Order: sequence, then structure tokens, then C-alpha cells
Amino acid sequence: MERRFDFDTLADRANIGCMKFLETPQAVRAAGLISFAGAEADFKTAPAIMEGMIRRARGGFLGYTVPDEAYRFTVCSWMKRERGWQVEPEWIVPTGGTIRSVATALRMTTEPGEGMIVQPPVYFRYKQAADRIGRKTVYNPLKRINGRYEMDFGDLERCMENPKNRLMVLCNPHNPIGQVWGPSDLAKVARLARQYGVTVFSDEIFAETVYNGHQVQPYSEAADATEHAMVSTSLGKAFSLTGVNFANLIIPDRELRERFIAQRNGDHYGSIEPMAHAAMMAAYTNEGAAWLHAMNGYVLENIQLVRNFLAAHLPRVSAFESEGAFILWIDWHGLGLPERQLHAFLEEEALFLTDRGEEYGPGGAGFTRMNMASPKAEIQKALDRLLATAKKRGLVI
Repeated sequence: MERRFDFDTLADRANIGCMKFLETPQAVRAAGLISFAGAEADFKTAPAIMEGMIRRARGGFLGYTVPDEAYRFTVCSWMKRERGWQVEPEWIVPTGGTIRSVATALRMTTEPGEGMIVQPPVYFRYKQAADRIGRKTVYNPLKRINGRYEMDFGDLERCMENPKNRLMVLCNPHNPIGQVWGPSDLAKVARLARQYGVTVFSDEIFAETVYNGHQVQPYSEAADATEHAMVSTSLGKAFSLTGVNFANLIIPDRELRERFIAQRNGDHYGSIEPMAHAAMMAAYTNEGAAWLHAMNGYVLENIQLVRNFLAAHLPRVSAFESEGAFILWIDWHGLGLPERQLHAFLEEEALFLTDRGEEYGPGGAGFTRMNMASPKAEIQKALDRLLATAKKRGLVI
């Protein structure tokens, strides 16, 4: 069947100051390969967004922009349709991005030297945000049981009962493992957070990229969560717009929302970037939804491609299912290579560039995270090179 959208063409990253391109080693580029590090799609930005931004630019005015009635209606309509979530217009708080919002939430809830709870292996920029403003990162490590990850609620309670740990950052779908936390897990987190007075910042920027019938329940919809919940949503992952620092926080509780807005403004917040406004108004449409659903289908095929490849050629290496997020968490322990040798094999010999698992904190060593939002042909070239290198090393059974 002919595809309506083009996901087979690699976006041109050269000579535009692109971070991912500049950080890709010359040896990889010279071999005609790309990097699969970074959770940033290799597709062009959704056509609906590009057209919306062009229209805004042609209008000739890029002045101060605020969340008017149409803006709020558009967000509410999208959340209702795509996530089954009834959002009230006043709950919507525009911000300068998810990680900037984590920093704002930290300043709002903690003092220097106090802690933020995260669940490693987990996205490392939460810790980066805490480090930069003098806060501690408190680990509540996930447990691997029968091929899946589970939350350690006993340890989570230990973390929360410490009065210096007033913020938890929840990630759903969880980055880097690609697992979706279900309603029962969210309800347990919410009960503990309410009991100990912890604010929960739920990073749900991958919530629209889910597969095989999975759906992300908004954290604020969990029982006992409403009064302490802040949910971050954005266009970056769903529409290949990661370079635009913009997010909408959904904060149902009025008092919490007012506290966050006061801190956001105190950190210096002016208005919505005009192009971010244009992008969102164009993305949250029927055309934007059609592109997103098509991308999810394409990415799922990529995930299956890599999982099938590993099962056929490198059965001692396994990849998690990826219930959500266009990333694949790959377990290389079966090769029996020490960490340094593993990365030398992958990065220097196979030129197979992914994110090192140890970057995601405790429990990450021996794993890598691979971006799956790439043209199939690029993934296949990388797999062919990986297989040939593995054969030379005698790693193929």
C-alpha cells in the first residue's frame, strides 16, 4: 500500500548547526551511516507543522503571543481525542520546555541541597537540571523481573518519607526502557505522594507515541493524584520538533497551578514563541494526527525489524518490547563483554552509534538506547555492518 507520508527520506542535518550531526564521528559519516543516539527523529518535521509555520512567517508579524481561547480549545480537543483526557482550559500552562519546567518545579518545591526522586535507568537530563540549580538526585531504582521493569514501592516510600525530597519526576512512557506504566502503578505512586506531600511531575512527552494497543493514562487522572500532579506535554517527540523549546503543563489543582506559574514567571517567562504557537495550532489537527499515526506505524515496523534481526543473528542480545516512545532498550550482557570492550566493539568497529546505558544511571550498564524514528534503509545498513563486524569477532552463534 502506498504511504501517504514520507518516512523513508533522511532529514538533511548538515550545515545547519544540528547538534546530532556535529556530534556524529566523521568515521561514521564517511561509512555512509548515521547515529542512532539521541531521542530525536530522523524524519522531516510533520508537514502540517512546516506549513503552519510558513503561514505564520508569511503573515509578517512575530510579536508577543499568549494562550488565547483558540489555543486552549485546540489543546483540550487534542487531549480528548488522542488520549481520552478531559482537560479544562484553565489547567493549561505554557512553558519553555519540559526540562526547564522540571527546574522550575524543583525551585518551587525544594531548597538548595534538597532532593528530586527519579527511577533509573532514566533520562539523564532530569539529573542535569537538578545539578545545575544545586539540588540532589535521589534514586529509586527500577527492578528487572521476568524481562520487565517494576517499580520498587517499598524503596519509593523510603525516598518520599524524607521531608527533603519534595518532588518526584515520573516518566511515562519511561525513557529509556520504552515501558508504559499502567493505572495500578500510577495509583500506588499517587497514594504515596499524597501521604507524604510530594509533588509529582509526570513527563508524558512520548505519550502519543505508543504501540500495540498501549495507552498512557495521564498521571493526574490516577486516584489521589489531582492535588499534586503536573503533567508535561509537548510536540517535540510526536512531531519531530525537538529543537523548539516549548511545552504545555497540565495542572488541574488551582493552588498548585498558581504556585507553578508564580515560580515560572519568577524564573523569567515572557510569552509563547510565535513559531511554537503556530506549530501547535497546526499539529493538533486532523492532518497532524494522520501524520503521527502513520509515524507510529512506521516506527513499530522498525522496532520489529531490529528485534527480529537480533533474534535471528545475535540471540544472546535482546531488546525490550517498546510499548511506547520511539526508542529501543537493548541488552548486550549476553555477549559477555566488559563495558569498555562492548562500546569499543559497537562504536569503533561496528560504527553502531547508540546511547550508552550507563548514562541513564544505576542499572544502565550493559545496555544501549537506540533511536527507532529513522528511515528503514538507514537502520538496515547499520544492522548489516553490525552483523559483519560481529561475525569477524566470532560473536555470532
